[in-house]
Amino acid sequence: MRNLATAAVCALLALGSACAPTLKVNVLQPAPVNLGASKRLTVVQTEGRRSARELVIQEILQQARAGGYFQAADRSEEGITVKVVGQTVQATGGSGAGQSADEIGLRVDVLDWNARQEMRKEDITDKEGKVVGQRDIQVWVGKVVLGVTAFNAQGKAFLAEREYEGRIEGPQEEPAIRQAASYAVSRLLGDITPRYVQRSIRMDGDDKAQEPIIKVAQSGNVPRAVEEMRAYVNQNPQNPAALYNLATLLDATGQYQEALDLYTKAISLSSKEYYVQMKAGCAKRMADQQALSQ
Repeated sequence: MRNLATAAVCALLALGSACAPTLKVNVLQPAPVNLGASKRLTVVQTEGRRSARELVIQEILQQARAGGYFQAADRSEEGITVKVVGQTVQATGGSGAGQSADEIGLRVDVLDWNARQEMRKEDITDKEGKVVGQRDIQVWVGKVVLGVTAFNAQGKAFLAEREYEGRIEGPQEEPAIRQAASYAVSRLLGDITPRYVQRSIRMDGDDKAQEPIIKVAQSGNVPRAVEEMRAYVNQNPQNPAALYNLATLLDATGQYQEALDLYTKAISLSSKEYYVQMKAGCAKRMADQQALSQ
């Protein structure tokens, strides 16, 4: 959790608007298929034509590493056998070490790997770019379908033989298939890779006495703003704007539970609707953080 909070602090951008001061923060959001805290991907078994399997493994390693979230490795030549039973997986054999607690194993089956020629209509344009007719052209339609199983060391299947398809048109056969494979892999990684999203956290600028503290946050020194707002709250414990603004600062730095408590206190003292909205956003961020820490 601490790492996620630190990332949120580093990604923080403090901005002010004419209507209300706002904190914009980048927060890590779980992927559609949440792998929890795991940051290691290992291909442990592949099935299908060897040349196709090798290209798919290469794409997985390159794209995962380029994404910067996962450490990716290939153990597909170690003789590990993966068997899927419902939503559980049994991995047996292998000449290397066993699967570690923070590692996600992948079995990738190449179910389809082909390209066919199709006719397409192409516009004919004159020198001014005006369409003056059409002509028939031949294109190659590459199609790749991968069946993917992803599982942890306890045998839990996050993906159980789920299919990912890539279909790309191109002027040549082999490049069309390769691009289709690349797209299928990108769809897989898009399903399992968390990503940073920007969220806006509105502060309360109605109490003029808090403006200097808000400006400190806007300058980017959020830790100092937290200290100063804490001191202000100690002096004004029933000030809803102070309670709320301290909550927003803690929210922006990933200290979600304390922020939620302060949002609740502020809401009990104020009828401002956006207090409730910001609290709901904080609760969602805390749930995301917890999901990525399990």
